[in-house]
Amino acid sequence: MEIVFVSGTGTEVGKTYVAQQLAVAKRSAGVRVGVYKPVASGCIRQPRNSETNSATPADQLVSTDAVALWEAAGRPLDLDAVCPQRFEASVAPDEAARRSRQRVDVDLLTRGADRWRDHCDTLIIEGAGGLFSPIADDLLNIDLFGQFQDAELYLVAANRLGVIHEVIATCRAAALSQVSVSRLYLSATGPTADESSPTNAEQIRRWLPELDVREVGWGQVDWGQIDSGQGLA
Repeated sequence: MEIVFVSGTGTEVGKTYVAQQLAVAKRSAGVRVGVYKPVASGCIRQPRNSETNSATPADQLVSTDAVALWEAAGRPLDLDAVCPQRFEASVAPDEAARRSRQRVDVDLLTRGADRWRDHCDTLIIEGAGGLFSPIADDLLNIDLFGQFQDAELYLVAANRLGVIHEVIATCRAAALSQVSVSRLYLSATGPTADESSPTNAEQIRRWLPELDVREVGWGQVDWGQIDSGQGLA
């Protein structure tokens, strides 16, 4: 089973959107895709008056990111397989767990991925927050990535002013942990780009020539190329 770990330079940079695109591209190529979000915070409680055919029983917490990934992958397995640990507070998962008088199950973070082994050729894992965000007590996203043998790390960054610093800092910090970023997706965060957006990719390539840099426009995605050997422009 091939594993792709999607993380970001921070939160709200487009990780879920890029992971969705990857799932759709893989499916279009005939690949069986699994999607996994080991833990999510900021989840919404399913109303008690929800329709009976809902994929999530009433009064359970729902991760909207997990639902989006599941839909993009063609609804494989079930939502509990996609995201087995869900917390309500919109803070880092470890803190969200504490606020609900629980703890993130560290073993389940990796064990949950094993459920997919007989059900997909490629498993797309989306971390919570940025690459160096805490995901559990004494565990960062980068530490979790290191527990998945032979996984590739895809980094997502918002294509806006300041992204050059964010990407270089994240990649250099990762290198200090002997982790290399395989691919960078510069994701548009809205329909209007700022003055830096057209040249950010070129600048990043100059500073990090070994990095595969791809651009994802706002609502303009070539699904066939998102996971091909060609970068998006």
